[in-house]
Amino acid sequence: MVTFVTVCGVLFTIGFFLYALSAVDNRSLDKKEKIRKAKDDLFRGADPKKVYSKEWNPDVPRPRLCPVCGTMLRKDEFLYAAISSKINSEGKKQAQIYGCKYCYLQLEQDSGSIHNKPEEQPEL
Repeated sequence: MVTFVTVCGVLFTIGFFLYALSAVDNRSLDKKEKIRKAKDDLFRGADPKKVYSKEWNPDVPRPRLCPVCGTMLRKDEFLYAAISSKINSEGKKQAQIYGCKYCYLQLEQDSGSIHNKPEEQPEL
C-alpha cells in the first residue's frame, strides 16, 4: 500500500511539474504573440513587387498599397499621379505615379504633421 501511495505521489508531482512548465511556456508564447501583433498593427506596408507580380493568385483580392513605398492604403486614401496629354504608340496615355500621402507629401501615418524624411518600411 505504501508503494502504491509513493508511486501515485511521484506521478502527481511529475504531472504538476509538467503542467507548470507548459503554463510558463504558454505565457511566454502569449507575450511573443502580443508583441508580434503590435508590430503588425504598426506596420502598414508590403512589398509592391510581390503584390503586383504576375504570380499573384487571381482568386485572392489584391490589397490597396502604394507602388512607391508599399504602404497599405484605405479606400479613402489615394495616390498622387499625373497623366500625360500625349498618346504613346499603343494608343494609351502615360501615367506617372508620384506616391501616396505618406511618401509623396511625407506625412506621418498617425498624425498630419510633416517630417523631413519618410520612414523606411521593412520588407515582408
